[in-house]
Amino acid sequence: MSVEEEVMKLQKKLNKMSSGDGSGQEQALDLLKALQSLPVNLEILTKTRIGMTVNALRKSSSDEEVISLSKTLIKNWKKFLSGTGKETPPSSSKKPSSKEKEEKPKESEKKDKEPKKAPTSFPPSNTTDAVRLKCRELLVTAIKTDGIADSMEGCATPEELAEELEEA
Repeated sequence: MSVEEEVMKLQKKLNKMSSGDGSGQEQALDLLKALQSLPVNLEILTKTRIGMTVNALRKSSSDEEVISLSKTLIKNWKKFLSGTGKETPPSSSKKPSSKEKEEKPKESEKKDKEPKKAPTSFPPSNTTDAVRLKCRELLVTAIKTDGIADSMEGCATPEELAEELEEA
């Protein structure tokens, strides 16, 4: 059984406990310990939304051990979010500036390829939300103009502008 399937199985059991009358705290503690031993990554966290379930269990629980272990799990999982958020924006902001330098000699070749690559340049940014990524893609399309790129030298790229607009 894959890690994701195991997490889903544990999540179903935890959901039943958090919606119940608060009984079964020993079993909840065992499930949380099992969850802690699994190699959970950011993809599994976003697909299963197990963090929401663990937080709901934490809020509904009266057992201090369950609350403490839930908090520990949530803090550890939040490190995934802050770790990816800190790593990707600097690399994504550095890459366009180095690309701009490379593009100047071969502007016509790179401009033809840019519109096709625009949607694929977003996933490294600091969001994994599909709706936000689509908004950025639409903003890039709206911002881009044909033939005026030469006069926009020194300005931010359409991708950078779209990211800033979407985050605002």
